[in-house]
Amino acid sequence: MIGLGTLFRIIKRFAGKPLESTGALPTRYYLHEILRSLDNDDIGEAVKLMRLSKGALVDKPRWEMVRQQIIFRCRVLKDRHHRRIHDIEKRIEGFRRQRKLPWRWFRTEPINKLAEYEKVLALEKQAKDMLEQYEIELRDMAVK
Repeated sequence: MIGLGTLFRIIKRFAGKPLESTGALPTRYYLHEILRSLDNDDIGEAVKLMRLSKGALVDKPRWEMVRQQIIFRCRVLKDRHHRRIHDIEKRIEGFRRQRKLPWRWFRTEPINKLAEYEKVLALEKQAKDMLEQYEIELRDMAVK
């Protein structure tokens, strides 16, 4: 004899992902998946699931709490990226100053490191912009 809880877990495991995009599942399913994606630091997946859960059978207080958690996580990560961008810009500035010294003219090492720092800087700025967009989208979800 299978218990009711076991039956729900089996249904969730096999039918959860295919039905996820329909918005027909209960809000608690989406909130559970959102918290799981936050544990894995997958903010994009959490925001996608928030969009899907908006049309579900809504449990407003829990939904609002999870939305605020995602916004908080976005702000924390955005601050980390901002600090990394600042540090990388300082290093790039230092390498550019060193390149002007005569004894550095014939060395290629600073130029290679400079190119790597510029690539990382571009990725950090892209990540920060993406987090800002997620935060704006989540703030607008409460208004609508």
